[in-house]
Amino acid sequence: MSRNWVHLPLLLASFSALPEMRAQRVYERSPDLIFEDAQGRPSSLGPGFNAVPISDHKFLLIRGARMGYGEESSCERPAAKNPVVVYDTQTNKEFLIFDKPLSDRMMEHEAACVYEHADLSPTGATLYIVSPCYATAGCLAVIDLPSGAARYVPGVMDVFVVRGGPKAGDLIYSRRLERTGTGAGHSYPYIHARPDGSQIAIISNEDLVLVGGNAPAPILRNYLRRIHGRIFVQGEWVP
Repeated sequence: MSRNWVHLPLLLASFSALPEMRAQRVYERSPDLIFEDAQGRPSSLGPGFNAVPISDHKFLLIRGARMGYGEESSCERPAAKNPVVVYDTQTNKEFLIFDKPLSDRMMEHEAACVYEHADLSPTGATLYIVSPCYATAGCLAVIDLPSGAARYVPGVMDVFVVRGGPKAGDLIYSRRLERTGTGAGHSYPYIHARPDGSQIAIISNEDLVLVGGNAPAPILRNYLRRIHGRIFVQGEWVP
């Protein structure tokens, strides 16, 4: 498979609508990503994770190994960073869209180039990356690709871009929030947010972990149905 490592700071082309049923897919078989074509033939794409379909033949991927909070990272050493790329199944090429350090004065730990989750806006102009900047939570970086400017939302654990419906391009993320009053502590509810990361509404304090393709989260699923949108989570569309 050939790879074309090209920076695309102006990746602004709109992606086509996603079909309900996909004839091809990219999935994880640790430590590699596997591409399965329309005939069911698998081929390795090399180390990576976070495969998110962004059109009928393009996937957003995070390259490299999964690295957590406190692990040594370096944007100068390929083995210790997580570039974000778009892989095109039609051409078997991938394009580098981001591999810069993420840092903000609110972070407890220099996240450098370690990323945990990523998604892309429907226009391709905004990249969303969650990095492990705290021992108990992450940080969401909202990156404007044309300018390279980034704003941060602290405490975010994962991020999903809403596809379809009138709220397409909005975000769903889980965020660490402090409880007040009786039973004070913290929780990690799912939140509906604007494309810039600002909160619209707290949806539910549910667990969205897919086990065998089953993630109940009924409140979150019903919320997505009401806004006629869906999100791509761990290889599955929800709802």
